[in-house]
Amino acid sequence: MEWSTKAIETDRPFGSWAEDLADAFVQLEPRKIAEQPFQGTISRTDVASIQISRVEATKHVVLRLRSHIARSIGDVYFVNLQLDGVGRYTQRGHEQICGPGDLAIVDTTEPFEIANGRNFSLFCFAVPRQLLPGTLAERPRLRLSGTEAGRALSRTLAGHAELCLRSEPNSGISAFGAQHVVDLISHAPGILDDRPPEQAGQSVLLSMMLDYVDRHVADAELGAATLALKFNCSQRYVHKLFSATGRSVGEHINGQRILVCTRNLLDQAHRRATIAEIAFNAGFRDISHFNKLFKRSNGLAPREFRRVMGKPADGTQ
Repeated sequence: MEWSTKAIETDRPFGSWAEDLADAFVQLEPRKIAEQPFQGTISRTDVASIQISRVEATKHVVLRLRSHIARSIGDVYFVNLQLDGVGRYTQRGHEQICGPGDLAIVDTTEPFEIANGRNFSLFCFAVPRQLLPGTLAERPRLRLSGTEAGRALSRTLAGHAELCLRSEPNSGISAFGAQHVVDLISHAPGILDDRPPEQAGQSVLLSMMLDYVDRHVADAELGAATLALKFNCSQRYVHKLFSATGRSVGEHINGQRILVCTRNLLDQAHRRATIAEIAFNAGFRDISHFNKLFKRSNGLAPREFRRVMGKPADGTQ
C-alpha cells in the first residue's frame, strides 16, 4: 500500500496528508514548521500482526490529540527508526531525540507530538502492545547510534524492515522478518544497558554478529575474541551462537572472505591485482591456507579459476 501527497492548495498546505496518515496509521494532525511546499510518501506492508511503513516527508510536526484517541480503537505502539533527519518525540512530559539510526517509541492511546525539524525519512513499526514488554515505553532512551552494539541492532532492524517491504505480504520470508522485528525491538533496551548477552535473545545477538562480520571481514584479526569484545560476552558464548549456523566462527568468516575473493577474481576492476593481494585484502594471512580453502569451495585453484572463469562465454578475449 502506498500514499503520496503534495501541497496543491494554499488553504490546504498539507494536501491530503492528514487523510493519508489516518489511512496508513492513526488519526494525526499535521502542522507546519516553515513556509515551504509540502511533500510526503508512505509505503506500508501488513505482516502477521504488525505493520511496517517507510515514511519520507518534508519537515513538519504531527500531533496525536485526545479528540483523535476518543474516536479510535486499537492499542499499539509506534516504534520509529530514524533514517534521515532528526525527530523530537514528546509524550507524558518525556522527550526523546531521535537521530539517524535511533529508535523512538510512542503509545497511540495517549497524546503525543512528533516534530521533524528537517526533511526526514524513517521506518515506522506499528506493534500491538501485548507483543512488546510492558515497560518498553516507560521513558525510553533508545539512542542506538551511540554504541557499536546499538548501531548493529539498528542496521539489522532496518534490513528486516526493508526485506518485509520488498516481499510479498504474508509470505514466509516476510513473516520471518516481522518476527525478528518484534524480537529486535523488544531487546533493544537490554542491549543498550549492557545486560548479560543471554538476555538479549540468541537470534537477535547472532544477527548482529553476522552483520558485524559482513562489514569487517577484511580485518585479519576478526574472530571469536573480537566478537566477544565488541558484544560484551564470552568467546564461549560466541561459539554457542554460531553453532546455530552449522559452521564455526572461523568457518563462517573464512567463507565470507572466500566470497569476497571469488567476486574480486572475476571483477575486471581487480584484473591487475595479484592473487596474493586479493587474498590479503580480504583478511587472509596465509596464502597456502587461502588456496586450499578456495579450491575446496570453487573446485579450482584461484589461478586456474581466474583463467577459466574470466573468459567470455564464447571463448574470445
